[in-house]
Formats: sequence, C-alpha cells, structure tokens
Amino acid sequence: MTWETKYKSLELQKPDVYELEGLEVGVTSNCNFKCDYCCAYQRNDGQSISGSEVVRIIDEIPTLKRVRLSGGEVTLKYEDCLEIVAHCTSKGIATQLNTNASLLNAGRIERLRDAGLTNIHISFNFTNAEQFAAYYRIHPRIYEKITENIRLCTEAKLETVLETLLFAETQNNMREIGDKVYELGVRIHEIQNSIVMNHSSWDAIASREALIRSVQELIAHKKDDTVLYFTCMDRFAEALGFREQPGVYFSHCVDGKKQLHLHGNGDILICELCRPVVIGNIYEGTVLKNIYTHKPEPLKQFLAKLPCPAYDALFPSSQR
Repeated sequence: MTWETKYKSLELQKPDVYELEGLEVGVTSNCNFKCDYCCAYQRNDGQSISGSEVVRIIDEIPTLKRVRLSGGEVTLKYEDCLEIVAHCTSKGIATQLNTNASLLNAGRIERLRDAGLTNIHISFNFTNAEQFAAYYRIHPRIYEKITENIRLCTEAKLETVLETLLFAETQNNMREIGDKVYELGVRIHEIQNSIVMNHSSWDAIASREALIRSVQELIAHKKDDTVLYFTCMDRFAEALGFREQPGVYFSHCVDGKKQLHLHGNGDILICELCRPVVIGNIYEGTVLKNIYTHKPEPLKQFLAKLPCPAYDALFPSSQR
C-alpha cells in the first residue's frame, strides 16, 4: 500500500459488501471552538468515553480496519487518544485524529507519532489570522498557534492531512488555500464538499458553479508531490466532468456502509455529518460486531435508499 492510501484505502473502492470496517469515535463532545459548521452530535453535552472503554469496544469488532477519533475537540482527552492509537497500532488498525490543532505542541505531536498514529487530520479553511478569527470569533493568535503546529506535524514526519470545507466562505479562495497548504509543508489536501445540515439549520453550501471551478483549479495547479482527496462528490463527479488521475481521488462514501459513528453516551449513528440518525446504543443491547447481520430498521432503510444530501443539493429532483 502506498503512503497516499494508507488510511484512505477504505474509500478508494466502492463499497459493495456492507460490514463494519471503520469506526469513528466521538471521544468527547466538548470543544474549545464554537464553529457554525459543526457536525458534532450533541456538542458540549458533557459526554465522553474513556480510552480503556474504546479499546474494549475495538477488541470486540474483528472486521475493523480503521478508527477515527473525533469530538468536539479530541485533544481535550489527549491521553485517552494516545492509549487508543497505541492499541490500534498493536492490532494493525489504521488511525486518524480529527483536530483543530490548537492544543497541540511538539511533545504531544511526537508522542502521537511514536504511538503509531496513521495520520493527523486538521481543519484548514483560511489563509490569514484575520479571516480565521472573524469566522470563528476567537483571537487571531490561535491561528498562529495552529499553523505552527501544522509545521511541527510535518517536521516530525507525522502524516498530515489538511481538510478544507468548500462552502460560501471558501469557494472563491480555494486556489489560495491550496497554495497555503503546500507552503505549510503539507502534501495531502482533502476538500470536503459542503452539504445542507438539516439538523443544525446550516446551509451556506457552495454553488454548483463555484464547486466546478474550485475542483478544476485545484487539479490544474496540483503539484506533482501532492495528493488531493475530494469527498462528498463521488455520486456526481462524473456528471460534472471530474476525472480521477494520479494523486487525485474522489473518495467513495463509506458512512453507513462500512463506517459508523459512536458517541460518548454509547449512541451509534449512521453518519455524524449527513445522517445523524441513532440506530442503537452499545449500553442498551446493540452489539456492534453484529450490526450488519441484524440491521436496525433505520440502517436497513438507509442501505436500501442510500440518500446523499450532497447530490440532492446540486441535482434537485425537479431538475433530474
């Protein structure tokens, strides 16, 4: 397996057999940011899950290939994350840490690397402190801290992925953002297409024209030593004229098909981002290793219809 597909390999083939190969764990619902666009299920509800409990759950799922740790802000429970990563490494399970990077430092980054973290995944939507501070309503110095930590991640040889949300605030600046990602030393850039968040009333999605322009620009100006992952676009990539090429991937959606989300209170969700439907609870009788054998009714309905809010936003039923 090449370096560019170590964690993403699950999404580079279209899911045809549904089984639990990926688990996203909301280690804590608490966060030190207050983002308007946030898919955190019941953010700041005080729920969290210990590292030892996650390890126990992982050991009960023989089909598991990767674990994603998220929040809230996951590094608020840094030691738990370290315990989970080290355990996954010992079992050959790939790991990803989703973080805003504000609470990292050189020592923490090196310990994550040494524990075997497959990649660190950091949100990155703005190219200067002023834009960043205005959008997130926090002090500009935090942006400086985040960019410093991104450089520390790359200098520590920790595989670093920066994710940019393609939405109203970024749709006219994607090439500039791509250049900044490269300047920071990062060679893996993930572009997440925005979707309407019915459960949070967030709807600042990118227009179809801006999406096409942004994707084309990013591909046209991609450096040879970089990899681009475009997510939540696989259902309509071909219809918009997008094509994969070396270092350019339109990742297949695995949420609900091969990956589920686990909240700190034990709730199991189809997908925290676009389908935050509770399909069971590990503390109320749901057995994760059997969930695709004895499918809960909401999961059955999801797999029968495979709804996609990204597709629906760009191709309304009235235009099909």
